[in-house]
Amino acid sequence: MKRKTKSAVAIIAIAAIIGGAFSYFKFTEQVEKPTPEEEKPKAVVEVDGEILESKPVTKEELLYPDDLTEQKVSEIIHSMSHQKVQSGAQWGHEQITQEKVDRLLALCKMNDYEHNDLYIPILERWSKGDFSNAVDDHNKVWIMHQNGNENAPGRATNLSTPEEEGYYIKEYFSGNKPDNQNEMNSGAQR
Repeated sequence: MKRKTKSAVAIIAIAAIIGGAFSYFKFTEQVEKPTPEEEKPKAVVEVDGEILESKPVTKEELLYPDDLTEQKVSEIIHSMSHQKVQSGAQWGHEQITQEKVDRLLALCKMNDYEHNDLYIPILERWSKGDFSNAVDDHNKVWIMHQNGNENAPGRATNLSTPEEEGYYIKEYFSGNKPDNQNEMNSGAQR
């Protein structure tokens, strides 16, 4: 009899532990799941403490807000162009995505940047997938960053081949450095 009681108590204790663990995991799983409205960050427009607007915000809108400076827009365009061109030293690496190009184009159209006459045609071509003028695009923005010094290192010389662009993407955006590369070479011509 004593043995049956001990077995019954052990079985009940094991069942209680298993049931408790199951309940704990089910409860925490429900708590951690975001509701559909919590999934995207929201932009809130507030005037004198009164909320006027709340809307979902894209990743690009968070990275590139409406008040992005012209200097930053210029740097981003310049850095993105490195994916498409071969040049001497390259400072700045920004992967080209449709979302980034479209966001920058929208920013240029909404803001009165001094060099919109340069940025908007570049971004409109890029938005359509046309990178045939990327060398000229790079050099026009690059020369602005060099204060007109055309002898500074970094002038683009030609478009990258698809293989060179693939190598560049792998080197700078995949997290895997190509074989025989080290940090000292990351800014040098490929």
